[in-house]
Amino acid sequence: NPTNMYSGTSYNLLVAQDGTGSRTLTFGTVFKWGGGTAPTLSTSANAIDIFTFIYDGTNLYGSIVQNFS
Repeated sequence: NPTNMYSGTSYNLLVAQDGTGSRTLTFGTVFKWGGGTAPTLSTSANAIDIFTFIYDGTNLYGSIVQNFS
């Protein structure tokens, strides 16, 4: 889980697969998702997923735009 965040702030996270792809990512307990389930990363080689989070002082509420390549 991240530390030293500010309530009411949004954070962006760009996750890029390497040339092999199929890498995975796990999220700590402060990450919350629509429907209650974390999204699955795009697994293509060199694919990019962009996560956006809003921090409320306790949790990070996230959304994702996937599979830029």
